[in-house]
Amino acid sequence: VTTTQESAPSVALIDFGLAQTSTLAEDKAVDLYVLERAINSTANDGDEAEPFGHVLAGYESRASKGLWNAVRTKLDEVRARGRKRTMVG
Repeated sequence: VTTTQESAPSVALIDFGLAQTSTLAEDKAVDLYVLERAINSTANDGDEAEPFGHVLAGYESRASKGLWNAVRTKLDEVRARGRKRTMVG
């Protein structure tokens, strides 16, 4: 986390990627889902309703519209699979 007197704190994320780079929307969505679970697992009850929303807003602002739409659609699918796995066991 970095901050200056003129700006709000900013966060830089480092994705080590395990020496793999992918352009697939599915892979990007899975990475975002894992990050979402990690962030939400550390959020306090008094925190914002959805701290991960800031990550998605930043991703959307940097990605092309086509990429963002594909990743967002896949993220919804990945979330649904994750919820199903949690319910089933």
